[in-house]
Amino acid sequence: MTERFERACRLLQLPPSGPFVIATSGGADSAVALLLMRHAAPHAKLIACYVDHGLRPAHSIARDVACVDRQARAAGAQMIVRRVDMGPSSAGSPEERARAARYEALLAVARDSGAAFVVTGHQQDDLCETSLLALVRGAGIDGVAAMRPLRALGPGVALARPLMWATKAQCTDLARTAGMPISQDETNRDLRIPRNAVRALVAALERALPGASRTIARSATLLADDKALLERMSAAAWQSARIGDANELSSAALRRMPVALVRRVIRHALAASGAGRRDFSFEHCNAIAQAIRRGRGGSYHAGVARVVLSAGKLVVESSGPLGVRPFAPVAIDLARLPRQVVTPLGRLSLKPRRTKGNVGASARAGHPAPGTASAVQQLDADALRGAGTIEIRMPRPGDVCVPTGRSRPVSLARFLAKSGVPKPRRATAALLCAGGRIAAVLGLRVMEPFKPKQRSTVLEVGWRATDI
Repeated sequence: MTERFERACRLLQLPPSGPFVIATSGGADSAVALLLMRHAAPHAKLIACYVDHGLRPAHSIARDVACVDRQARAAGAQMIVRRVDMGPSSAGSPEERARAARYEALLAVARDSGAAFVVTGHQQDDLCETSLLALVRGAGIDGVAAMRPLRALGPGVALARPLMWATKAQCTDLARTAGMPISQDETNRDLRIPRNAVRALVAALERALPGASRTIARSATLLADDKALLERMSAAAWQSARIGDANELSSAALRRMPVALVRRVIRHALAASGAGRRDFSFEHCNAIAQAIRRGRGGSYHAGVARVVLSAGKLVVESSGPLGVRPFAPVAIDLARLPRQVVTPLGRLSLKPRRTKGNVGASARAGHPAPGTASAVQQLDADALRGAGTIEIRMPRPGDVCVPTGRSRPVSLARFLAKSGVPKPRRATAALLCAGGRIAAVLGLRVMEPFKPKQRSTVLEVGWRATDI
């Protein structure tokens, strides 16, 4: 087993110098991981970390800690005990909360010790059980192929599982041969716990069909390769559907994709936005995908975030209220003409210039200049000065505007909708107002009364919106 373990470490690119954090429970699997890591990295600093979830009796935990202490001393490792808070019961099942708390604690120990890897004793039987649990939950390929030999645990720290090729029986035999003490978790016999029930099922299946757990684990490994391919395809499809920032996708582009790919792109969009996919079920994802196919709008639950379909776009937003808190209008003194004005909605730059001859069509319309890092618009400086107080503010109920090419006012909300601004972002549109009238929707359009005229003084307005 030693040679096979060392080969696995090389494949996972684990450096021989360490340091390494070894997740230990007192059981045979983690004891073997600790022992074999010492053989693979004889001079590395090893930290045996026991995580106390506070779920079991104090005497059971004390027994485990004493066992891990003896295992650590046998392997020449430092021992650390971390007690964790399981968090609110609304955050998931006890098993899910325990797992999340455990990995958070292991990540913290790795950062404190400067370790780039956390090593666990997960083995082939664990992979088999995890895959069957995913099937029981009705998960797709992502769930069945969830357990990987190497994955990111946090920035700069990876979770490594170099024992995925071994069986639990092999680990138990090696631990006993090496004289390593083993602590038995009495809760493993409680069949009310889903994993324990599946473990008993696998044992019965193995007796009826010898080698069944190995072939199930092999299937999960093959599916992991397929999953990686699908993730690359999803990323490419997400990139092709992007509009502007990473949180906006074209609904029309998504409608041209197979619905299975649309679901994957939606999940990819959640991950790319930073919201994550926690508590985002297939039912939620499929509801969004079906709404896209049917051209429907609306706001949809997406775990800790929400997905809004509006104005031909899919937008990923936080679950809380979108945008910034209401703020008092920011006044601009054109007599002194500041070069830059900073607001909660974004940063405004101002530059006057005199036009010569005809004003270009794009300048008259007030569209942002193409290819620029920030939106640049041109307004009639004389019209602004003659209108009264100049200020930047957020939209208000009942706002109207006169878009270029029109002579009569229209509802600002309707104008923003027609201009393709998603509904959640309409409340945070930045308005440049003059004398109480909307002179421009910054970054979008200059209004008819304030568009530049021939041989007039033009005020160039550059706008870089805050990412909200």
